[in-house]
Amino acid sequence: MGIIRKILVVFLLLSVFVLSGKTATDTVFFDGDIYVKHIVNAGESLKSIAKLHKVKTADIIDNNEIEKRLYYKQLLYIPIFYNQQKNKSNSYDLIIQKQIKNSSELKDTSVLNIALLMPYFLVKNDTMFNDFEDTTGIPDIYYKGSEVALSFHVGVEIALDSLRNKGKDIRLHTFDTNKDTLKVHQIVTSLVLENMDIIIGPLYANNFRILCEKYGDDTTKILISPLSKNTSNVKKYKAVYQLSPSFQVQENIIMDYVLKYHKKDRVIVLNEKGIEGKSAYIKNLFLQQEKEIETYTVEYTKVDSIRKIFTEKQVVIIPSENKAFVSKILGSIGGLDSTSFVFGLYDWKKYDNLDIHNLMFLDVKFPDPYSFSKSNNHDISFVNLFQKKYNTNQAKYTHIAYNTLMHFCSDFSLFRFKSLKDGGNMNTYSPLHHYFDYELVPLR
Repeated sequence: MGIIRKILVVFLLLSVFVLSGKTATDTVFFDGDIYVKHIVNAGESLKSIAKLHKVKTADIIDNNEIEKRLYYKQLLYIPIFYNQQKNKSNSYDLIIQKQIKNSSELKDTSVLNIALLMPYFLVKNDTMFNDFEDTTGIPDIYYKGSEVALSFHVGVEIALDSLRNKGKDIRLHTFDTNKDTLKVHQIVTSLVLENMDIIIGPLYANNFRILCEKYGDDTTKILISPLSKNTSNVKKYKAVYQLSPSFQVQENIIMDYVLKYHKKDRVIVLNEKGIEGKSAYIKNLFLQQEKEIETYTVEYTKVDSIRKIFTEKQVVIIPSENKAFVSKILGSIGGLDSTSFVFGLYDWKKYDNLDIHNLMFLDVKFPDPYSFSKSNNHDISFVNLFQKKYNTNQAKYTHIAYNTLMHFCSDFSLFRFKSLKDGGNMNTYSPLHHYFDYELVPLR
């Protein structure tokens, strides 16, 4: 089965050609094999393309779903060193090293090489796609674990289009990690990332640590952790940039707002059993600013159980990421005859079990580093680019990926990084947001 078939499920899922477009110089990495993208130009044949890339025509046919003839602008995946791989049973590392050596000798410093390490789960998607003729049903059967990677990749592609139109020479190298520690280790130790300027991912902290152990102190590279809140890697390695604000960063943002607008109000912290350490951190944070606050561990979230904690008016900070606890405690606070100014965490934005009516009624506020505004020119530009290219609504992580590329590859600045002592860089820009007229908007 050709690689086109492998990623077809991706295309159909998003109703877009995620991995196509103006990417003839990009390389991709699937199942231990490396491919370069080639877009067929007028007058080209299989023979001329094979000669150009120094492979056999059979190699191209085997890895692409080619019928009778090529067509203009057709996207082909050309296997790099494919013939050598077929003739050597254990030559993967040698092939990679040869590629690195060759690319090192010829490296153009004006070219920006970006590696994207994502859990695409192409093998699992491919397995589910086998013998599936009715493509209209694919969104119901694709592997759910690939959603994050697919929506993130779309944002990267949109940003690359924009950057290349501005004259940037950027080459994208895509690696399927499958959320597999062994596979990430294989990618990292093969040295295929040696000439990368920016490496985005892996998404999960344990896999990202493997990358950091190899390149974390190589300050000629930028290692980006786009979604994880785990701070263990950013504290240790100088080349790391973490986009999601840590718990400590979020609480500092909340404290600054409370001290500015609610300095004389009573402040209470509510947490479920087991995270008392977070409440202690918040209490100490306020004590440093000479503000006394109260902390409570809530075992029963019903209205009658928490009524005695509340007075006529107070600021309520809830440092919990437990979806069930947050939903129940907010519902009970909304049922009290009391005025509360409620503050939560960024993760609440992703909870689909929260009642927006109640969030607006309580005017719940929480930090959000990935804000989207219909009045922001940058965000308007993103929407226009997306709709022009894909004619549909953007997926969950598409905007985050777009902003990530634009921040690190252009003059546009969204994040504000604080360099940690003996460590990496933590994003501290996460303005408070709240729901207004059923939309999440920044506080004015």
